[in-house]
Amino acid sequence: MALRCALEMLKDDAEGNECREIIVDRLHALNYHIRSYFWLDFRQLNDIYRYKTEEYSHTAVNKFNVNPESIPHWLLDFLPNHGGYFVGNVSPARMDFRWFCLGNCIAILSSLATHEQAMAILDLIEVRWEELIGEMPLKICYPAIEGHEWRIETGCDPKNTNWSYHNGGSWPGRSDGFCLPFLVNTHH
Repeated sequence: MALRCALEMLKDDAEGNECREIIVDRLHALNYHIRSYFWLDFRQLNDIYRYKTEEYSHTAVNKFNVNPESIPHWLLDFLPNHGGYFVGNVSPARMDFRWFCLGNCIAILSSLATHEQAMAILDLIEVRWEELIGEMPLKICYPAIEGHEWRIETGCDPKNTNWSYHNGGSWPGRSDGFCLPFLVNTHH
């Protein structure tokens, strides 16, 4: 979003045009990277299940050496047939498969998500309404990490127990009833 805003604020002169070219190149690279490597839907999940590990070259299909055994069991139930989302993080040998609401909503608002990806994110929210929203405002991430994984990820930080604010909790509600307009479910 910052790069897109910068494009709008640049002067129409030689220096501005030079910066504009750099920004457009960077936006193209960032869009490709995020849309290609952080996107997860059933097609991508099937690809991950078929990944070979220990591939190390520019021709490797499994660019981050993600081990298919690292796919959490809850994901198959969570991911709808026609939905998808941007995963929380991709690092060597591991993806953070949790759903992060803010990042996915910003991806829609900033046009980082393609139209098809934006619709898939909204489809996921609609299909998983009870898990992600239920009676409360949006959950920040889903699912909360617990047990051994929680101890490893947070260092046993008591501020991040499961379903607390930063570990799957809900965003505090506002007294004015404000809600992001594209997240209003007309079926409830």
